[in-house]
Amino acid sequence: AGDLAVVKSQFTTCTGKAVDLAIYAEAKNIDRCDFAMESLKRAMKWDEDRFGLEYDLDLFNIVAVDDFNMGAMENKSLNLFNSRLVLATADSATDAAFARIEG
Repeated sequence: AGDLAVVKSQFTTCTGKAVDLAIYAEAKNIDRCDFAMESLKRAMKWDEDRFGLEYDLDLFNIVAVDDFNMGAMENKSLNLFNSRLVLATADSATDAAFARIEG
């Protein structure tokens, strides 16, 4: 188990359902979660617009840690990432890093 900090937000689906969002990261990286949160919201909206797919659960979580040895692991309602693949700030990342996060 890790000692993780959290950033929380909410996404409202196309039918008005509230989905609680959380990104867990090591405390030293928590200030790098804002772009990831906004990217997650854009991705959820894109799924709705492109495929007509509304997210069907009430929460979605991301865990981003430095020592996760895979790139990412996706599960229903929980995605695990190496922090270098999802966390960024203008002070810490290149344009290419931001583009990679948006995918």
